[in-house]
Amino acid sequence: MSLWRKSAGYAVGRGIASAMIFLLLPLLTRLMSAKEFGAWQVLAFWAAIITVLVQFGADQALFKFFVVDREQRGKYLSAAFALIFSIAIVVSILCWFFRSELAILILGNSTKGQLIFLTALWGVSDALFFTLAALFQAQEYVKMFILADIMRAALGYGIAILLLIIGFSVRGVVIGWIAAGFAAFVLFTPEIVRQCKFPIGSGIFHPMLKYGFPLAINMLIVKIFSFSDRWLLARLADFSAAGAYSAAVKIAGIVAMVVVPIRYAWVARMFNMHRENVLVEKMPIIWRQVSGIMAIVAVGTILLSPEIFKLMIGPGYETGLIVVPILAVVYFLDALMLIADAGIYVSGKTVFVPIFTGFSAVINIVLNIVLIPRYGILGAAASALAAYSILLFFGWRMGQFLMPVKIPYAKVFASIFAVIAATLAVVSVNSIVVRIIVLLILLAAVVFVSALDKDIFAFFASRKEFLKNKQANSGGNG
Repeated sequence: MSLWRKSAGYAVGRGIASAMIFLLLPLLTRLMSAKEFGAWQVLAFWAAIITVLVQFGADQALFKFFVVDREQRGKYLSAAFALIFSIAIVVSILCWFFRSELAILILGNSTKGQLIFLTALWGVSDALFFTLAALFQAQEYVKMFILADIMRAALGYGIAILLLIIGFSVRGVVIGWIAAGFAAFVLFTPEIVRQCKFPIGSGIFHPMLKYGFPLAINMLIVKIFSFSDRWLLARLADFSAAGAYSAAVKIAGIVAMVVVPIRYAWVARMFNMHRENVLVEKMPIIWRQVSGIMAIVAVGTILLSPEIFKLMIGPGYETGLIVVPILAVVYFLDALMLIADAGIYVSGKTVFVPIFTGFSAVINIVLNIVLIPRYGILGAAASALAAYSILLFFGWRMGQFLMPVKIPYAKVFASIFAVIAATLAVVSVNSIVVRIIVLLILLAAVVFVSALDKDIFAFFASRKEFLKNKQANSGGNG
């Protein structure tokens, strides 16, 4: 249960941060038109690309080397930030000189060069912040992570909304995230300096780059995979279509919000369990629990998506409602991918990750180019579903080859079928009453088949025993 205790801790930080954007959707979708919302999401794509380029895999390398090589962890930390600062300077200079050309490529408007450069600074601030977060994850400093994450989200959205009200439009949102990222990093700079050690030495950089570079390429592909649909919608349709699709992504993102804390806890725990030689033994349990929990969240999101969308999204975005169930399925598959490729990471064969992701990304882009002109946002959602299905298949096959695990396939496929059933129900049934009945039936089935009820009872029993022993020891000491 260590993974879930850690996930619960990260859920506080990530959950609150993610909940902010969700709870602010009624305000954001009224302060911004669908066209402006779409432009913001396209710029978020550009910022994400810059973040990956600046980090250059250093954040991913920290996950491994900071945990495995404890004697030199201070040097690995120093090397990571030295690399990031160096690349950040180069990237920022290039983005300034080529801002007009980049504006044409990203927004189709050469006069938006200043906005493109500001977005590049947003990407740099995120690179620094997420590397800081990687440090806290590697050490499993959950409280520090929570504090940094909540601070950044509150400050970012606070400044963004204030500037939107004043009339800064999309530029205000970008400025808000720049300020928030740098502020959070500066606040925790003393903690970083305290742990850094010099001299670094060339022997530190080589293993980090060898491990992290393939993952950086993969992450770059992932960002293109994850965000290019909004950019292609903006270029092949219009920014309003990109805005409506982005609103649907935010609602389906309820599933992704649950994945995020598990992802943050899983990376460090995966390497720790591998070091303790218990990962293969624990993986069947983790497969059963993750697939079951994520199916519950996905089923609930899908069947209640019409009501959630109408409640949370302002007028002008209505066309996005149709793709929410499909995107929720996509996020469910992404959650399974998180554990399916564990064997690739612990074996160090990360070169396969960008190959599989790149192939799936190409399929996604090609399908988008073919389907978006004909079917609009529905074509973009279908492309994402096809591509993520292919990616999960590749990750599962290679993960099993490198680290064979006894996956409880019956339980996992039961969760998948529940998600499919929910999708079919929401597109064929308008009555909220009928959908709630279907929801209750599917939830009960998933809990029973995945044996999550036994996990819950076992957790509370162990918790009760722990508190009892703690009380007895306190009484004895007294």
